Amino acid sequence: MKLITRLLYLPLAGVLLLASCAKEESESYDKFEDQALEAWMTQNRPELVGNLQSDGGYYVEVLEAGEDLSTVKPIRDTACWVRFDFSGRDLSGNIVLTRRAAEAKLVNTFTKYTHYVPYYRYCGTVNTSLLEGTYLAMRNVLHLSAEYAAGHGLSEDFELRKGSKVRLYLPSRIVSSSGVEGQGGYEGQYSLSSQRPFIIEMEIREIVKNPLESEGSEVDSFCASNGSQWLYTTEGDEEGSSKIPTGYDDENHPYKLREKGYRWVSACDSVAQVYVDVCYDPTKASDYLNFNFPVRSEKNELLWDNKAYDVGFEPYNGSDLEARISEALKKRFHADEDYKHPGLESRDADSVGMDGEARIWYIARMLDGFIYDTNIDEVKEIIYGEADSEGSALTYTPDEDQSSQISAYYYVVPNLCYGQWAEFVTVSTRGYGATGRTGSTTTSGGSTGYSSSYLDYLNYYNYYNSYYGNSYYGNYYNNYYYNYLNSYYYNYGYGYGDTTTETTTTISTEIPPYTPLVYQIYIEPAEGK
Repeated sequence: MKLITRLLYLPLAGVLLLASCAKEESESYDKFEDQALEAWMTQNRPELVGNLQSDGGYYVEVLEAGEDLSTVKPIRDTACWVRFDFSGRDLSGNIVLTRRAAEAKLVNTFTKYTHYVPYYRYCGTVNTSLLEGTYLAMRNVLHLSAEYAAGHGLSEDFELRKGSKVRLYLPSRIVSSSGVEGQGGYEGQYSLSSQRPFIIEMEIREIVKNPLESEGSEVDSFCASNGSQWLYTTEGDEEGSSKIPTGYDDENHPYKLREKGYRWVSACDSVAQVYVDVCYDPTKASDYLNFNFPVRSEKNELLWDNKAYDVGFEPYNGSDLEARISEALKKRFHADEDYKHPGLESRDADSVGMDGEARIWYIARMLDGFIYDTNIDEVKEIIYGEADSEGSALTYTPDEDQSSQISAYYYVVPNLCYGQWAEFVTVSTRGYGATGRTGSTTTSGGSTGYSSSYLDYLNYYNYYNSYYGNSYYGNYYNNYYYNYLNSYYYNYGYGYGDTTTETTTTISTEIPPYTPLVYQIYIEPAEGK
């Protein structure tokens, strides 16, 4: 029995030894990286050395203080959602990822499929989805040296709030164990390998305590700025509301309400903030949507000013986009004669109904006007400059559980007629919800650029250069690694990929959490009509 016990002790001791070695190795690397990062800061940003944060081992540079804390609360005051713009670089200054269209254009990663807007994530007492370094900066008091604070008119104890803009110099342990790589058009020049420091610049745009209430205000404000909305409710006893009309002769029928100036009506009396415009005519300039509008609370307090998406590049550069889309839709669907609303033309027009099926053409947009999806080729040409694949009509069926479409369709389509245009706006509850949809980049086919092996080499070369570029060791190692590895990769064919093979890159557009949407749809006429 003693012999068996001794034999059991041996593997257990081995496991403990391995765990101890792994821990020591990790701690050893962290210590080395801290020293290396401190040396880099001393050489390149000596004024920030005193802004070292003990929790995380990162350095802080305050670019803009933000709004006065006497009028706003800091992020760390409560659990909240934060909308922030950011850009990340390695120590050589190479862009690794960015939410900024101008930077993406600069490094040739800009795509028209990508929505270049601030990131929107939850920041609570426990980190769930933020880069650890950014989370620490948001949730903690940032300690600045007395000299730095005085020189910049800041408090030594600084808190991030709306309008704050900072640059963080992060060791790899609070970045990611697997490095950093952009997706969905947010890529930079290179990916960031694991165990590499990261510089991230971020600006706090909005702090939202109740995202559902916030997007509800956005939807209501959008409707108010694009014609008023009328609510259908089960009681119908409040101002600006009524029960669902019983027929065409009802004074609160959508067609009659449109004549009174109410463009939007509730799609259903039991579902909040899904509004539909059943009289929409895409060929009329009067029906163009306005994406510049003030967002106000229920108490009519100004929350923020919503701006139409404009990144300075086609097609979102302040051009006549709505007119171009209108003309394309007219040529595609109504080339022979003007659009005539079937429900206004005849009371006997066939509606889809609760059990009906339909073929639908659509344009899907954010409330800043950005088009994230469409199956209409002519619109694809305007937005993306190409129709990567021939569009086909969406097949709508009454079985919601079997559909990949957002659920708002099932509250809107049954009440529409075949051959009718309509548009609807919905909160995320009937869209992509509290999680949104992650953006992605996929590439198929051959390579038309550097091989992955050569890119790995470039990443390492930049890393060594960033730490030791101006030193004796830097010159020695740079010359050795550059001359040896560069000649190896080129001489043995690992430099450039096969430039004769075509590659196809597909971007899936990110939809942030709690994002309201607006759809413009056309239901094909029923077969034989």
